[in-house]
Amino acid sequence: MKQYYRIKEKYKDSLLFFRVGDFYELFDEDAKIASQELGLVLTTRDKRHFMAGVPHHAVFPYIKRLIDKGYKVAICEQVEDPSKAKGLVKREVVRVITPGTLIEEELLTKENNYLMSVYKGKLFGLAFIDISTSEFLTIALESFDEVIVETLKFTPSECIVPPDFEEELLEELKKHVKTVHTVSGEYFTLDDTIKENVDINEFEEECLRASSAAIRYVRDSLLIKNLVIRLQKYTQRNYMILDSTTLRNLEIFRNLIDGSRKGTLFEVLDKTVTAMGSRLLKKWIERPLLDINEIELRLDAVEELKEKFFVRLSLREILREVADLERIISRVSYKTANARDLIALKNSLKAVNNIKEFCFESRKLRDLLNEIANLNDLVELIERAIVEDPPHSVKDGGIIKDGYCEELDVLRRFREEQNNFIKMLEQRERKRTGIEKLKVGYNSVIGYYIEIPKSKSRFVPSDYKRVQTLVNAERFKIKEMEEREDKLLACEERIKKLELDLFEEVRDKVAEKVEEIKEIAKRVAEIDVLSTFAEISVLYNYTRPKINDGYGILIRDGRHPTVELCTKFVPNDVTMDENSHVLIITGPNMAGKSTYLRMAALITIMAQIGCFVPASYAVIGVVDRIFTRIGSVDDITKGYSTFMVEMLEVSKILRNATKRSLVLLDEVGKSTGTKEGFSLAWAIVEYLHKIRAKTLFATHYHELSELENELEGVKNYHFGILEDDKLEFDRKIKRGAASDSYGIKIAEFVKIPKEITKRAYEIMKRFSLNGKDAEIVKEIAKIDVNSLTPVQALVELDKIVRKCREILRD
Repeated sequence: MKQYYRIKEKYKDSLLFFRVGDFYELFDEDAKIASQELGLVLTTRDKRHFMAGVPHHAVFPYIKRLIDKGYKVAICEQVEDPSKAKGLVKREVVRVITPGTLIEEELLTKENNYLMSVYKGKLFGLAFIDISTSEFLTIALESFDEVIVETLKFTPSECIVPPDFEEELLEELKKHVKTVHTVSGEYFTLDDTIKENVDINEFEEECLRASSAAIRYVRDSLLIKNLVIRLQKYTQRNYMILDSTTLRNLEIFRNLIDGSRKGTLFEVLDKTVTAMGSRLLKKWIERPLLDINEIELRLDAVEELKEKFFVRLSLREILREVADLERIISRVSYKTANARDLIALKNSLKAVNNIKEFCFESRKLRDLLNEIANLNDLVELIERAIVEDPPHSVKDGGIIKDGYCEELDVLRRFREEQNNFIKMLEQRERKRTGIEKLKVGYNSVIGYYIEIPKSKSRFVPSDYKRVQTLVNAERFKIKEMEEREDKLLACEERIKKLELDLFEEVRDKVAEKVEEIKEIAKRVAEIDVLSTFAEISVLYNYTRPKINDGYGILIRDGRHPTVELCTKFVPNDVTMDENSHVLIITGPNMAGKSTYLRMAALITIMAQIGCFVPASYAVIGVVDRIFTRIGSVDDITKGYSTFMVEMLEVSKILRNATKRSLVLLDEVGKSTGTKEGFSLAWAIVEYLHKIRAKTLFATHYHELSELENELEGVKNYHFGILEDDKLEFDRKIKRGAASDSYGIKIAEFVKIPKEITKRAYEIMKRFSLNGKDAEIVKEIAKIDVNSLTPVQALVELDKIVRKCREILRD
């Protein structure tokens, strides 16, 4: 226990899994936590010291449950052979496992697992590192809103910040990252590894500090001194910007109901057949392209694969044989890869060689195949060295093929001879003693032995030495057996040591090709995603979009990619150009306004990632950003009402939208008083029209339809119902404004008491002035006050008053 407490003192923030024989034991407070979180039996002898444990061979499921809950786990191993130890077996922590530093295959999913580091100076420096794939990225951002956007894109499982990080910002980060740690400020000083491997003049200071902290944290977790991962700076300039609100409202990666993948764009598109392809697809969706040439190259590749059915089928079957090369090569780099990893690597490289045999016309696919390196020498090495079905552990032997090493072959032959002698010994001793039930056995405590039933003990020869007594039998050794056993055990130890050395030599040779294999993994992932786009285009009847640098968006028979998979979907058109860039969309609740808005945005995103789209025809003028204001939410923790959140989001849109942006606004202004809400909505539409942002504005303020007459480029569209007395939606968008929202009729449909709906009709009639209020608004809106003198204004006012009296007269 002194040994345990000495080690625990160094790892106070971790649950210490302390190896004792065949178990990992936890003590005291760690044991209480593990007992509660894992349902383990908690034992104690003195009511003060507690213990709980798990079998060493089944430890990973327990560790995963703790990691998923945000705990750190320190693995303390016996680092010497217990049979050779003098006194207490030496133990050391060999690994600290945290949510963001996983490399163990048993703990990872196919998705990226990022550690995020944030440093705040004049700018925000962010670093994202996935040590399971050796991806290391950094970016400098001006605002904390942008930090949250990147956080939502990368979905890190762990985040580290310096001790002086602002509390308010820290709490906001904790809303989006399950595990956030404050670490020592020394972590954020410039690291030598960073200085030696990048030109620091190309990076902002904040990026260098955040990256240094990330690399130090990983080194401390893996307990290694040297960790070299190439740092790359990325930028938002080359990609469409999708902020956190847009990612949420469009349900790109998580649905709004339970936060799962179900019903998201990612779920629809992710028909990839490799883990690398799935991760790359997520990156492409996060960052749609702005470069028309690159989009067209992707679309050319997708079109060719779509048309060549048998080629696509064969290609995807071969891709299924490719293992997760990014993860394998990372384990090779960290010297944790086992023989099974090398066999998976060999088989994957063989499959990649088969992919290189394909011939394609599209430049993108040709370039990808040409950029795949030939690593046949590595394949041949692994083929010669490693058995096809090796054990999981590299320390127990049985992983090197016969014929690879002459010394190993000699040792194996000698071992076989000794084993054959042991087998022959049983038959020989039966004849010698006349004891038919005599048998030779082995266990790890006494080694090889001869077992004889007690009833035959009088026939035991004098040269037999008793070593163990059982209830019904006696166990013996003979001198010849002991001599052979010593030779056999020494041989076995030498074989295991030699096999491990040989395996590590092979692994080191594989490590020399790390960069080439990383590049192969990237190319394979890209081919996988492009073939997936082709596959879903056939599966869901998608069409190739036309991409240009023009202003408009033209969609014919557009469909919502996720909604159409769960219900019969009525296709709709979207027409936005220089003469029609603000669409006011009215109509009843449930008629399809919000779905229409989302459909236009998702088709745009799909087009700009190089995917075919759910429409019969589509022309997309490249969009730089997509903004959304959909749904009603509040933020009670900040004291923000629904309307405050709505205005904050709208403010952000109005400050950042450009002529090339696509803006989706749904029911803006409804969260406050009718007059104020309507006035704000009107003014917001005027402003968006002024900056010429492509805008879809869904509203129940039917008075906004007057803007079509006021502003050139504003057009009215609406959804209606088939019959006024029935609540049946046709789901088809039409030109013109709706005359009714059918709110009370919907209340009737959901069985609101008739007394209430009847009274609601009476109240509506009373306050609507029989619809004359809209006519009054029209008349007032005709006056251009700024162009009138005071006398002219009085004259016009008199006319308006008389006109209003006529309108209101029954």
